Amino acid sequence: MNSNRRRGAALLFALLAGAGLAVAACGGGADSPAVNAPAASPHTAAEKAATLNWLDQTSQMWTAGNFAALNQVTTGEMRAIYQVEEQQATLPASGSRQPFQLTGLSITIPCQAGGDAVFVAYGDTDVFTLGQGMQPYAMVFQRSGGSWKLAAAVQYPSGAGWPALCSRGTATTASAVLAPDRYTADLARVLTRAMTGAQPTTATASPFAVNGFLSGSGSVNGQAATWIRQDQRAGVSFTGHFTPAPDSTFALPLANGRGYWLIGFLTQVSTHSSPSGLRTTSWPDTSPVATRRPAVVHHETDTYITTYTALDPLRSSDGTVALDGFFGWPLTTVAS
Repeated sequence: MNSNRRRGAALLFALLAGAGLAVAACGGGADSPAVNAPAASPHTAAEKAATLNWLDQTSQMWTAGNFAALNQVTTGEMRAIYQVEEQQATLPASGSRQPFQLTGLSITIPCQAGGDAVFVAYGDTDVFTLGQGMQPYAMVFQRSGGSWKLAAAVQYPSGAGWPALCSRGTATTASAVLAPDRYTADLARVLTRAMTGAQPTTATASPFAVNGFLSGSGSVNGQAATWIRQDQRAGVSFTGHFTPAPDSTFALPLANGRGYWLIGFLTQVSTHSSPSGLRTTSWPDTSPVATRRPAVVHHETDTYITTYTALDPLRSSDGTVALDGFFGWPLTTVAS
């Protein structure tokens, strides 16, 4: 990731920039346990086969530019990402693309009401870093149209790590602090306020805990406050907002009936404006630089699709919802 993309990446914590979706066939070590993964479920041969099929089909998209299987192996947020990358994907003029690695594949089938419609594949991979090093990821597969399809990916959370999911017995049906159908709407409201640079309080962040996502120099509001100051010195204004994506939130029950692991999807839009205009060479870039950029820029708007995970405790515990994981991908950059 080059320097003129770092400011956008900081807000997204680990923004993935690049011109092609870089995923390829499985590497060695797929039968060894994933580092720090939750307990693997028994009898997961079909789920492992589905994961490797996704890798194989995506490899074809990367190495041959063949996106014919897109709808067969992706759904929801990931389908939207693949569609964007299909428009941008170009094969190298010379040389070849090397397969990426997936090691330590471990499958957890969480307790679910109404049948097994979701499983989570954990592993160390350079898939989502575009070959820039192995990192632990959780990949959520959803049963759709009679087959398993990748619906979401999440980076390894800092701090406590992957939450332990209920994988045996019956999941709790107790009410949690935040109902799944309210998660992205409430989160969009809290994160949009954070993008003004305002310091959160317990009241303004409610029902979310004021943790590292919402407080401190590396938080959403901390980075936004820094950008606003930098942009003001350059005669540029910065605004941003989040809106819920159309994809439904996953609410996976935690072990021991402690609540739920929420996985929800948002669209983030960041806009920089200069009424008088700035030369392209002096424009304070955010993340990916727009193609066909004009010599004088008045506006730049960056749009991302993002995944935020959170631990949602039971209402009886009198706790708050703690953001604990993230994934982001650039959709569009427009300069005018």
